Amino acid sequence: MIQQKRLRKSVSLTVTQSKKLNELSAFDGLDPVEHVKRAIDEYLSKQKVEFVPPKANEIVAKIKESVPAENMKGAVWVSGEVDRYQFSALILKIPAKIAIEKGRISKLSIWDPEMMESTGSFIGSCIVNFDRGWDIKPSIIAEPFFNSVMTVLKQRTDMKTKERAVK
Repeated sequence: MIQQKRLRKSVSLTVTQSKKLNELSAFDGLDPVEHVKRAIDEYLSKQKVEFVPPKANEIVAKIKESVPAENMKGAVWVSGEVDRYQFSALILKIPAKIAIEKGRISKLSIWDPEMMESTGSFIGSCIVNFDRGWDIKPSIIAEPFFNSVMTVLKQRTDMKTKERAVK
């Protein structure tokens, strides 16, 4: 006997979906839950589940542009690419509580430009978004890209800090 896994999350149906589900169950005599299980099984059978996330050493982030932030003395907007994604970050002059890990990066977005173009939604195309707090935390799949971007941004901030110390 196959042991079923019980999920804590519940699924909310619209009024129309609920009505159609009840009509279908009345028609064929099956329990509505059985119809939902079959629909889920059909959906999952069509999905590609053989995704292998890239290895961290295969991902390289590159800074393409660095522009001083308006109205924020010493802050810099940095943009670049990481694999097929693009990123943008606001790096502050000094560490802040509102930054990632209370460091100097107060805003960071990593997004899929193809998705953004096809949907017209910036936030919908983001795999990571931090704007003085987490809007979209890095998932297991997005984490290697996030780590690569953070590495290149920290290298840049460390280099700028050393340059200021020499002056």
